Amino acid sequence: MIAVVNASPLIYLAKLGLLRLLPPMFVKVITSEIVRDEVLVESAPEFVVLNEAFSSWLEVVYSADENLVSRLIATQVHRGEATVIAIAKDIAEREKESVVIIDDLAARDLARTFGLKVTGTMGVLMRARKRGLLSTDEAKLHLKHLVEETDFRVSPKLYSKVLSELAGE
Repeated sequence: MIAVVNASPLIYLAKLGLLRLLPPMFVKVITSEIVRDEVLVESAPEFVVLNEAFSSWLEVVYSADENLVSRLIATQVHRGEATVIAIAKDIAEREKESVVIIDDLAARDLARTFGLKVTGTMGVLMRARKRGLLSTDEAKLHLKHLVEETDFRVSPKLYSKVLSELAGE
């Protein structure tokens, strides 16, 4: 499966020390040039980890359907999200298995209108648990850290649901 990933999942996974989970879970991990420029901030604590990912396994696509990107931006999504959705749509038309990893709810809903399979940072943690890359306890600990120690936003209802799903596995 090919993953097209947006900025916030890259940043949060890097903050958690879990960016390394993406390569074993996906055949290819791709992002846009816009997202790369957004996340590679030398003053950010996660810069070294992200820079290493871009230097080794994280692929950058330098073009997207600009007409689609413009239409998506008109719906009030950020340019990075718009480029990721446009790239994911293009890949989904050619590849059997792909997913867009994006956290923003409006962008997720928009991606689904194109028939794209969508997940987010928490979905990556759950998938890593299911694949045995994290234990249940590790996944819960990282999820708790994500929600309580960063500025990651999630509803209490969804947080509780994900914790329950992890406990039930």
